[in-house]
Amino acid sequence: MEKHPIILIMTDQQRADTMHYIDPASPCVTPHLDALACDSVCFTNAYTNAPVCTPARSCLHTGLYPSVTGMSSNIYQPGCVTHEIADAPYLLSRRLGQAGYRCGYTGKWHLGLGKDKTASREGRSLLKKREKGFMGADAYLNYGTLPSSVGFNGDDFPGHGGGGEETDLFLDWLRENGRTYEKANVYGGKRPGDHAHGAEIVSGENTTVQFFLAERAKKILSEISDSPFLLCVNYWGPHEPYVALKEDYDLYRDMQIPPWKSFTSSKKVENKLHRLVQRPEQDWSFFENNLRHYYALLTGIDRSIGYLIEELKRKGLYDESYIIFMADHGDSQGCHNGLENKSGHMYQETTRIPLMIKPPKGMPAGIRDCLASTVDIYATILDIAGYNESAFQAGHSLLPVLCDTNAKVRDYAVCECVSAFPLIADQRMYREGRWKYVFNAGGSDELYDLESDPYEMNDLIDDLKHAADLKKLREGLAKAMYSHGDGAAPWFCKMNHLLDWEL
Repeated sequence: MEKHPIILIMTDQQRADTMHYIDPASPCVTPHLDALACDSVCFTNAYTNAPVCTPARSCLHTGLYPSVTGMSSNIYQPGCVTHEIADAPYLLSRRLGQAGYRCGYTGKWHLGLGKDKTASREGRSLLKKREKGFMGADAYLNYGTLPSSVGFNGDDFPGHGGGGEETDLFLDWLRENGRTYEKANVYGGKRPGDHAHGAEIVSGENTTVQFFLAERAKKILSEISDSPFLLCVNYWGPHEPYVALKEDYDLYRDMQIPPWKSFTSSKKVENKLHRLVQRPEQDWSFFENNLRHYYALLTGIDRSIGYLIEELKRKGLYDESYIIFMADHGDSQGCHNGLENKSGHMYQETTRIPLMIKPPKGMPAGIRDCLASTVDIYATILDIAGYNESAFQAGHSLLPVLCDTNAKVRDYAVCECVSAFPLIADQRMYREGRWKYVFNAGGSDELYDLESDPYEMNDLIDDLKHAADLKKLREGLAKAMYSHGDGAAPWFCKMNHLLDWEL
């Protein structure tokens, strides 16, 4: 069996509607992703398994749901049970190693701080919290996992990495190349947890994190491409801080961006839980300014991806490779009356993700509207590497969908969340057909007909005409939760008066 190269490119907190294959009217300038889309199978109904960074990424590397891995929120935050991903035989990198693949990694990790907690700013901050009485990290003081400790060649960026601009590897790279990183027009970040801050980089493209990641990806590629390989390139953007090259921001500086259909003059939100991420100021100009920087950052990422694709073509690897492009989750950016960031809600803006898979030359490209899930990427990569279905964990390989426009591998998609904040509240999203059901343990449930209401403006949870549909969806979610090993399943059934023998 021929072993194809695999390149996995992941962005952080990218809305699906920034992609022109999903929204042709998107103002975001991404010519290299547009070109890649022309060669790819593009999914319009792909969902993250969690709209928070760590749990979404844990699904990708384990093929399991966050409720099973314990990485149910961002590491070392309330709601997260497991703070360092376990080095287990079923990890994607370990299984690929068994199949004769070399694995390379650069960019955001957010699945551990590593064994040495003094080696990163986040680790040192954690130790300071411990001095003040925080004992939550004690079990991990002498244990931790980074890409190099679980089978990857390449770069270790402990924790989140804060956009990459303050990491030791990036700063060392600047010094080694005699470059200075300079910003202007810094804005926002005036209060704790402020998810609206950014700046313009005025020191040139070759001082940006995006350029650095392209250079690192090309270097790692040269080291592993003498055998079958997986190369993972993980961007920190367009997650804030929205630090974009000045020339990219110039494309959007005076752009008028109209409000989303779900943004109104009302401050009312549909569910109390959503207030976790509602911006106090109800002013579209605030989000319009954010989006200009957000789009500019994504334009820089697009160009970086273009450099990597150019290198693949130069090495003669592009045509024979599978290239998977995806985001870990989406971003609110003002939807539904001023929601920002992610988590706290399960609207399409944060749960639906861009997903494209470029197959080797000769296989068809095109649009697919079937459901896909983050756990399916794990299964798909293992299928490419020659593993059989017994290794796919909770996911399904998407290879059949690449070959057959009418194929589908799943009837539903599930998304889990316990929030990215200290106020914890379990949520589960269940998508089946035209229906989307959201279970909110800390508030009222939600029900949307995405066929007639794609912007989720009309919550049907109390509409008696849909009582039978609601019961069927709740039963479907219960079965899925049991199937995935979700420990909340019996309690979900109890809260919704579903008896096991009724399922």
